[in-house]
This record gives sequence, C-alpha cells and structure tokens, in this order.
Amino acid sequence: MIPIQLTLKNFLSYRDATLDFRGLHTACICGQNGAGKSSLLEAITWAIWGQSRVASENDVINTGAKEVRVDFIFQNNQQTHRIIRTRHRKQGSSLEFQVETPNGFKSLSQKGVRATQLLIIANLKLDYDTFINSSYLRQGRADEFMVRRPSERKQILADLLKLDQYEKLADQAKDLSKQLKGQVEQLEQSLQGIKEQLGERDAIAKETATLETALHQLQQDQDQDAQQLKQLQAVGHQRNSWEQQLNFVRTQYRNLTQDCDRIQQDIATAVAQQQQLSELLSQDQQITAGYAEYLQLQELEESLAAKLQTYQKAQQQRQQLQQQLNQDINQHNLQIRDIQAQLEDLGTQEQEIQDTLSRSGE
Repeated sequence: MIPIQLTLKNFLSYRDATLDFRGLHTACICGQNGAGKSSLLEAITWAIWGQSRVASENDVINTGAKEVRVDFIFQNNQQTHRIIRTRHRKQGSSLEFQVETPNGFKSLSQKGVRATQLLIIANLKLDYDTFINSSYLRQGRADEFMVRRPSERKQILADLLKLDQYEKLADQAKDLSKQLKGQVEQLEQSLQGIKEQLGERDAIAKETATLETALHQLQQDQDQDAQQLKQLQAVGHQRNSWEQQLNFVRTQYRNLTQDCDRIQQDIATAVAQQQQLSELLSQDQQITAGYAEYLQLQELEESLAAKLQTYQKAQQQRQQLQQQLNQDINQHNLQIRDIQAQLEDLGTQEQEIQDTLSRSGE
C-alpha cells in the first residue's frame, strides 16, 4: 500500500489539513510532543479500519465540531483506491470505498458499513491487528506484538506472511496429485491393453489380409450383380412398355366389343326392316320404294359385315399379344427371383465379413 493523499477535516487536533505524498519515496514527520504527528497515522488507520488509539468513537471528532471526515487515496496492486470515512456525533458513521477508472473514481461500496469494511480488508489482505504489529508501532505501544499471547502472535505472523495461501496451494497440490495418480492408473491400464493387442497383431494382420481378399472378390461379384440388376431393370422397363401396349390393346378390344354390340343391334334392326320390306313387296305400288330401301339395307349389312371382320381380326391379334406377353412376364419373373436369391446370399456373406472385421478391429 502506497499513500498518495490524505485529507483531514475535524480529525483530533486537525481542523482542515491535506497531505500530498506524490513524489515522495521516504518521508519523515517530526515535531514537538503533542504537535499531531501520530494523529496523521491514526487518521490513516481510522480511515481504513475505523480504529484508532482513542477510547470512544466520537473522541476522534475535533472539540467543538459535530462531524469528522478523512479522505485517504492510496495505491495497492497497481490500482488507485480511495476511502472516505465520516462520523457524526448523533447520526453515526458512513464509509465509501472507490477505485480509480479512466472516467474518475467508481464506487465499490457495499450495502452497509460492515460489508464495505470487509471488502476493504479483503482488497488489502491486511487487518488492523496485523498492521499495528508489523508496519506501524504506535506511540507507547512498541511492545504490542510481544505482549500478545503465543497463539495471537502466530496468527498475526500467519496473516502477515500469507501462510493461508500456502495451505490452499498445498490442498490444491494434493487434489492435483490425486487426479494425476488416477490418470496414471488409467494410462497403465490402457498401455497393458495396447501390449496385448500388439501381441495379437500378426494373427490379426493375416486374418485381415484374407478378409480383404474375400471382400475384394465379393466387391467384384457385387459389381457383376449390379450389372445384371441394371439389365433386369431394363427388362422391367420393357415389361412396363409391353403392359402399356397390352392396356392399349385391351382398350381397343373394349371399343371393338362395343362396336360389335352396336353392329349386332344394327343387324337386328336391319332384319326387322327386311321383314317389313318383305311384307311391303306384296304390295304393287310400294315395290319400287321398298326395293330402293332394300338396296340401302344391303349396303348397310355389307358395311357391318366388314366391321365385324375387322373386330374378329383385332380379337385374334389381342389373344396372340396376350399369350406372348404372359410368356415374357413369366420368364422375367423367374430371372428376377434368381437374381434376388443371389443378392440375398451376397448380402449375408458381406454381413459375415463385416462382423469378422469388427471383431478383428476390437
């Protein structure tokens, strides 16, 4: 901790005073007894820890004044801090803890004087008892440290030397040692497993070579099967084309069937008309007209007979195509079943090889 500036107002014998320590490396404060030399150091301890040599807290207030204020600026751990402590005879104390930033001092104060005091001690890593027994020997109390009990002297030295940090480091070292020990045991187990695997390396290498050869052969077989599959797919496409043709022929067949039905109806109608004409032939006056109508019906019959012949030819062609298509479909279905059986066998062999490779890799 390096003091920078100390400002006093109504502290003990000082009404208003400001000490600027900037530019000073070593300072000596001298004067007659009672001049207030010790009061300056007491002002620093009172500002930081709220403690001094006086018996009562209000005794630090200058006689005749109602309020005391100490403003202390210092440097600690490469940072500039500021502590402002005030006390009013009737209203109690207040404490402000600040840190310097590029934009001025920023408050670090906590809720309440006690919480802020604990933050200051944690920041300085030094309490009042340790300070007055190490860095500051109060007037008339030079033996402050020696009159302490052994346990208190031990605690003061431990706080001064930061022995608690060494204990924390020792605990961390123990934890790290346990972690490293566990890691070493895991590495030893892994190393033993690797040694066992290296012992089986030659056998695994031979088995791997055999499996790779078998796998290569299976890949070649798979390529051949893939080509056959492409051929079968082409046959399947051709089959679809034939099915489309068959559907077209079936459509034509249905159309011709409908035409045949209509022709038969026309024939029945023509026969009925012919019977009527026969009856009409018996009449002399209607012979000529009946004969002309007869000729028309005869032409119609010839036309229907030609359509019937076309229908019969289409029916025969359909039956031939249906027979040829059924034969091709049966042949292709047999080929597809054979190839599917071969593919299932190859898949089974490939799975067995993969299982063997997995076991050898483990």
